[in-house]
Amino acid sequence: MSASAGSAHGHGDLSHCENCHAELHGEFCHACGQSVHNPIRHVGHALEEVFESFWHLDGRIFRTLRDLLSPGRAAANYIRGHRMRYVPPLRLFVVLSVLTFFVAKFAIHFDDNQRLISFNDVQGPTVRLGNTKKQFREADSVLEVEALRTRMVKELELARQSVPEAARSPIQKSIEGVQRQADKRIEALRALQRLDDAEVAKQKAQGQREGGAAAAGSVQAAETMGAVEQWRNRQIAPLQAQLSKLAPASPQAFELAKQIRRTNAEAGCRVAALQQAHAEVSEGRAARKSDRDRYGDADCDDIHDPLSFNGKPWDAQTNPLVSPYLPKFANDWLNRQVGIGQTNISRLSKEPWRYMNTLIGAIPSALFLMVPMFALLLKLAYLGSGRGYLEHLVVALYSHAYLCLVFLAMFLLTLLGGAIAPHWPAFGIVGGTAIGLLWLWMPIYLLIMQKRVYGNGWLLTLVRYSVIGSLYFVMLSIAAVALAVTTIVRM
Repeated sequence: MSASAGSAHGHGDLSHCENCHAELHGEFCHACGQSVHNPIRHVGHALEEVFESFWHLDGRIFRTLRDLLSPGRAAANYIRGHRMRYVPPLRLFVVLSVLTFFVAKFAIHFDDNQRLISFNDVQGPTVRLGNTKKQFREADSVLEVEALRTRMVKELELARQSVPEAARSPIQKSIEGVQRQADKRIEALRALQRLDDAEVAKQKAQGQREGGAAAAGSVQAAETMGAVEQWRNRQIAPLQAQLSKLAPASPQAFELAKQIRRTNAEAGCRVAALQQAHAEVSEGRAARKSDRDRYGDADCDDIHDPLSFNGKPWDAQTNPLVSPYLPKFANDWLNRQVGIGQTNISRLSKEPWRYMNTLIGAIPSALFLMVPMFALLLKLAYLGSGRGYLEHLVVALYSHAYLCLVFLAMFLLTLLGGAIAPHWPAFGIVGGTAIGLLWLWMPIYLLIMQKRVYGNGWLLTLVRYSVIGSLYFVMLSIAAVALAVTTIVRM
């Protein structure tokens, strides 16, 4: 290429390849294949190279996606040698998996509605009564339901009195929610147990007495730090008396120590809540989260019993988790992970979104490891077919790429539903139906794909499909559990 030709194409005075110095006669070097466009000298060429190398946004991506929608067509054609028309299966799978679970972070919202109420960052202390729906659902008598209702409502009313007027609305809504849940469960028990009005009234009255006594004796009833300390002493004194009579290493001593630890933690939470409420009242405004945190953690949802091994609490130094089959450095690493996990467990109740985002972000890597395992199952199921492992790997990559594409469509429908349904409620039914049909189509797609690629009869294909699917489901379940556990360490 002459200097003038180079200028005309925007390449400056380039006449020879910068890589091998061969004379240029076009857009690419005929000797080594390097492009004359230099991405580090032109922003447009740099962006073009990124998209070209990562996405290959030419006609191939559209042909690939079109044929991918037809079960087995893309995989069968690629194996037969029609490779130019398709994006390579590994690249397609990587791009679709990353894109799918990137969108998933926006589509999946982890809302912890198990908690009764939680003031936002400018409103002050919290009141935690656990999963109220579950507690009412598990109540087996009207008496038990009424006792739960009375205790919860009284504790909420005590909390409402200790916060500024502007912060009382969420508590009032929570009280109304407790009342609805209790009434609903009582009506269900009335019908299930065939109770008459007199029996229901009798059990309600007794439940109110028991619930009122429980609320009066709870730490939430303590309105001063001195009252909290008195409550703590009343709870711990009998436990310590029992503990003094037991051997330190006995299981009973361990259980009593856990109860004492929980009592201390609940007292600490109540003291923190009282300090935060006092600070807000004295400052005449709602305290910021950073201001409230200095008084301690008023959230008692993250009180968890310590991990235990050999009947004693886990401790990296005094009672570590040790495997006789691992060397010392591996056991040390394992105990460091246990310590990190135990610390992070307390964050799950307050920051569940962090765990969910970390989990979703780790799924593409886990799938990348599962694809070769699925290819191995195909290889074992089709021994004697004359196909090599890499051919089965192509089938595995295209099948997983299709699954990612389906999940991407589901997540997009979820996002659209959140945006459109408030204005057009019928879209919720349309989107839900579409997602349901996609779930039903996935196993059918994979069966048809296996039939078309390997060419066996329907009966033999169905048998192999069932065996492969069952084994792969077990492997996926194990991988899911491992991923859930490792995510706690990584969050």
